[in-house]
Amino acid sequence: MSASKPFRPHFPDGMHPLLPTSLFNIDPRDPRSMSFASNRLGMEGPDYIGVVGMGPFGDRSQGSTFMPPEFEPEMMSNQQQIDELVRKTNLTVQLVNGQIAPSARYGQLQPKMCSDARFPEEFRVPRTIEEIKTMDPSSVDRILRAYGLPTDLRSLRLTSQDFVNSRMTRQAKLCILFDFLGATQISEREKMKRTGYLPY
Repeated sequence: MSASKPFRPHFPDGMHPLLPTSLFNIDPRDPRSMSFASNRLGMEGPDYIGVVGMGPFGDRSQGSTFMPPEFEPEMMSNQQQIDELVRKTNLTVQLVNGQIAPSARYGQLQPKMCSDARFPEEFRVPRTIEEIKTMDPSSVDRILRAYGLPTDLRSLRLTSQDFVNSRMTRQAKLCILFDFLGATQISEREKMKRTGYLPY
């Protein structure tokens, strides 16, 4: 008598839950798990709340490191395990954010992990493009620093000889952040606005 097959829920063609229901229930080294369609569904689904520290795997108020079910604390003490978790998570985020069009003002940008597998304090949950654009300057700076990104004028390719105002500096910082998050469509539009090719 053959063993009964495990129950597998039905999903639309090419769409399978990924975060955290699949990504951490399979071998994280398996590149076949990184299909864009499944990544996008997982990142947009309710289980993603757990990934960013809102669900059973994280504590938003304490700012604790997200700990997927398959990663025990002992494993996370291994820097190689941490690096692999960060790499996998950020690759998924890069793919999802890259599909967001500039016109989607309320499309949600997903946060990347920092090198220690934590999320920036001001960016622990997905935020809309509009929310990020209207953040106060100090919050944007803290997010950039958490990711190890520059905030000084020279790194922003702005010098004391340029006509620099707070709006131009802010746009330059947002472009750096959007590029880092993989939201290249948004950053390209912001750069065009900054150089005067677009009026708004």
